[in-house]
Amino acid sequence: MAYLSCEFVENGICFLVDSVMICCYAMSIGHQGLCISPKFVGQELDWEEVINIKQEIRERFAKNDIPSACLECPRLKNKEWKDKNKFNYILINHWNNCNMKCIYCYTRDRKKEFNKMIPYKILPVLKDAVKNKMLTEDCWIDITGGEPLVLKEFPDLMKFIIEETTATVLVNTAGTDYSKWIKKGLVQGRVSPTISLDAGTRETYKKIKGFDYFKKVINNVKKYQKGLDEVKNSLISLKYIFIPEINDNIDELQCWLNLVEELGIKNIKLEIEHEWYLKNKFVPENIREYIEYVKDFTHRYKCNLSYRELLVHIGYNKDEIHYIENGLWYNHN
Repeated sequence: MAYLSCEFVENGICFLVDSVMICCYAMSIGHQGLCISPKFVGQELDWEEVINIKQEIRERFAKNDIPSACLECPRLKNKEWKDKNKFNYILINHWNNCNMKCIYCYTRDRKKEFNKMIPYKILPVLKDAVKNKMLTEDCWIDITGGEPLVLKEFPDLMKFIIEETTATVLVNTAGTDYSKWIKKGLVQGRVSPTISLDAGTRETYKKIKGFDYFKKVINNVKKYQKGLDEVKNSLISLKYIFIPEINDNIDELQCWLNLVEELGIKNIKLEIEHEWYLKNKFVPENIREYIEYVKDFTHRYKCNLSYRELLVHIGYNKDEIHYIENGLWYNHN
């Protein structure tokens, strides 16, 4: 039976700091998400119970009883959904630790406090899920949170996923540190890192990030690219978050696009700063014009273009541009 639902409701699970959710997309636009386990700190999960909870939620959607948190979601699709009783999307977002002080991050003013927080261990949970055959063969594992590369479990987590599963890994990183496991995954076509540069010049980068790592990030991108063919190189994404009155000017954007072209990046992503948008509830006209400017660049340069949560929320997901098919293109961007 066809009904209105989404990939996350049907086959997704998200691990947050103190809970397990269906997804955290609703939370990113100011709503309360759908919960699986409200008090989770890494304890063993009863997978049968998890599937039962998800089934109850799926049945609500099948009856068109869609929770208010999901009504505005642009990821809803009316289609025939297959009941897999497994996960083909797992979000790991259970920590806030980070080595940056990004101007747009909610942890910025309490950085020391957040960095002292010790996250629960996620690797045993993932191993248990694999043991109980809870992952589909084409599963996506999205690692985000604070900075993934400062997570002590990150190397072992990546090693396990790459060597013991068939999952594809999405890693959201500032790119200030280099990971041999990201590189290994790129070589295998199994890992797709998104690197938040958010600037085209060193000066603006320092203003946004709080540190002078601009050249270091670029060098790490080059190390990841070395030896990759065009398709595997397209797994590497550079992201630009528009921050009103900081980097929302054509000179900065053009410098970033010049850098995209110089590096040979073939996958770019755009977003608008969350706190500003949730407070003001609109996209400034100049940023709308710059998005069109990037779209024109994308067609000239023939690279992939996608959008992050808030721009997806207001409809820009319809404007995604695909030039290089890398086998990983999916709307988990």
